[in-house]
Amino acid sequence: MKLIYTGLILLACTLSFAQQGDERGKNRQEELERLKAARVAFLSNRLQLDVNTAQKFWPIFNEYETKKEALGKKYNEQKKVLVSESGWRNMSDTNADKMLDIYLDQKQAELDLEKEYLTRFNKVLDKGQIWMVIRIDSDFRRSLMKRISDRDAPPHNDSNGGGRHEEPQPKN
Repeated sequence: MKLIYTGLILLACTLSFAQQGDERGKNRQEELERLKAARVAFLSNRLQLDVNTAQKFWPIFNEYETKKEALGKKYNEQKKVLVSESGWRNMSDTNADKMLDIYLDQKQAELDLEKEYLTRFNKVLDKGQIWMVIRIDSDFRRSLMKRISDRDAPPHNDSNGGGRHEEPQPKN
């Protein structure tokens, strides 16, 4: 029953997010908050956290997420500067080399952050729950990305029967 409830929350948030895609600013922020709430519900349900454990876990997890987002922004800004100089296709070897260095620095910083927080999670969760945090959060993101991808994919035309897909014909 909890799984069904969590799935419905996730679906509702995703559909709501899709319907308001054209409205930016305030609505986008509201949707992000709804997605975060759905994620919290999803993780809480799967981890089966009691109230005491949840009160200890969520502040640590939220801090981890905030730092992870900050790392992403930091490195994305560095990448954006290099790309803005000449674009992805015309990037000089020097800038490509810098981009690779930034990529490796980002991966190392993310790994260091993950190691730090896995140690902190260990103080409030058991090993199985820690592994579930990693798996479930990854599954949630993957599921969300798939739903967004499916939503943005062009509809398939099954009018030719048997579910076969015909290749589009070139226009003359």
